[in-house]
Amino acid sequence: MPRNFARHEQFLRIFALLELLSAAHQPLDDQSLIAALRERLGLTRLSPRTLRRDCEFLGSCGYPVDHAPLPDARKYGWMLAKDSVNGRRIPSEPLTLLELVAFAVGRDLLKPFEGTILWTGIESLRHKLERDMPAALCERLKAARNVFHVKGFDPRYSARPRLISTLSGAITDCHEIEIEEDGDPATTRRLHPHRILIEPPNVSLLAFSADNAAAGVPVVLNIDRIRKVTPLDTTFAPRDVRLEDVIG
Repeated sequence: MPRNFARHEQFLRIFALLELLSAAHQPLDDQSLIAALRERLGLTRLSPRTLRRDCEFLGSCGYPVDHAPLPDARKYGWMLAKDSVNGRRIPSEPLTLLELVAFAVGRDLLKPFEGTILWTGIESLRHKLERDMPAALCERLKAARNVFHVKGFDPRYSARPRLISTLSGAITDCHEIEIEEDGDPATTRRLHPHRILIEPPNVSLLAFSADNAAAGVPVVLNIDRIRKVTPLDTTFAPRDVRLEDVIG
């Protein structure tokens, strides 16, 4: 088991930096590179000093990374001198232990959706990863995975495997739905589904009423309360709304 995952993050950062420099057609200044790396890797912080060290490390590995003037000649940017690479090829990006552990934790967090289309998707991806994973990396993953334990996410929708699929299909195709909601007595209403909201441990449907009188009022319904959902032939125009405005 690795002592920590910081070295793995460093590897991902340097490899991503190499790919960005390889794809660039002109020098990239510090802020452009930092922004691209933060977006690609989800980094919250990356300093120009760290970027410089990473570029110098690539140079020490034989990659000709230059600090060249930008077109305005007032700033400098980083670039890979492709004409002097001498046949050096960037290898295919490998799977890393950090990526695999993050995937495994994400899979555990999806446990409530076991039996649904989300679980089918994550299991298919897991199979592809394990199929191509070197045996040595697989063994390291088994040990490193023990760092994290996800608790309290039991399957909740396995008895209703089509619920998530039906709702997601109605959202994608902009079809009205008719839902039967638990209650005494049970209630039925027509809705324009907008999003499935995942707020662990709760999963809700964000929708708008198909009734013109209440069309602008958002409806947030815990899908555990949905007894039955039926897609209708009626379609609607998708709403251009900011989730922050309607769910707070």
